[in-house]
Amino acid sequence: MKTLVLILGLLCLSVGAISQSMPAIYLNEQGEEVVPDSATHYRIIDRKTDAGYTIREHTINGTLLLRGTFASIDPVWRSGLFTWYHPNGTKASQVHFEDDEPAGVYVAWYENGKVRERGQFEEGQRTGRWVTVHRNGQKRSEGRYLYGRPVGEWRYYYDNGQLSAIELLNRAKGPALAFFNLDGSPFVGKLQRRQMPEFPGGEQALLDFISRNTQYPRDTRRKGISGKVYVSYTVGEDGRVGQVRVVRGLAPEADNEARRVVERLPQFQPGREYNVPTAVTYTVPISFAPNFSLFGSSKPPRTPPTEARANFPGQQY
Repeated sequence: MKTLVLILGLLCLSVGAISQSMPAIYLNEQGEEVVPDSATHYRIIDRKTDAGYTIREHTINGTLLLRGTFASIDPVWRSGLFTWYHPNGTKASQVHFEDDEPAGVYVAWYENGKVRERGQFEEGQRTGRWVTVHRNGQKRSEGRYLYGRPVGEWRYYYDNGQLSAIELLNRAKGPALAFFNLDGSPFVGKLQRRQMPEFPGGEQALLDFISRNTQYPRDTRRKGISGKVYVSYTVGEDGRVGQVRVVRGLAPEADNEARRVVERLPQFQPGREYNVPTAVTYTVPISFAPNFSLFGSSKPPRTPPTEARANFPGQQY
């Protein structure tokens, strides 16, 4: 009898724990609610407590992306501390929200826990001095914001501490920009604030590489499964491809094949910001579909990768 009571008690506890969360809400990359097949991640909302609604967001495969609190869920109204996470589980960034806007200190970290960026929000806008940092701890950039816009003098640095660029904003004659080489000498050439990574041979060569090296897995074909696998990857400061992960899958075999192909991408010419080598993250869809042509070798249309730029906290939801 005691055993039966204990089992019933445990069952009640389990049911109570399960009932604390609402059904998952599936979202796309823009944070819009979609059907599960079109989702890149999902949100779990716990039932209301005195602190509000505790929420978690996960990738489709269950990796934690975000923790925070909603004061209201219809409409969504953020309140309290929000923390974003890297795929390895470490903190990616953190800021408090007041009246659905970021307020106070904002800090971002690399996957190894070292600070990447630090600044201040006021009424949802960047304000005061902001600093970014290279992975080795050297300062990367520093400048000031006023009402969410960069103002005054901004300085940018290589990872050895050498100045790479100076930009003077809010001048009557317009912004002034100067670049410097690693040895400190003035840079001679076209000044571009941002240059994207370049695949050897260009974008068409990248699409050709993916198409040529992707195989339609036998099990996926046999089951009649077709569609796209969305893969995220980062072109590092040295141009090498890393941090490859499936953000929206199709089937285990197809997901593994798409990941394998992206991991094999050759080295890029790295991207640059203010003349500093810069890591850039992309998302590329890879199609898996049977060949419906009886006489040719037609393949599904190929879509170029798109840059997966992280939103600032004040731009989400």
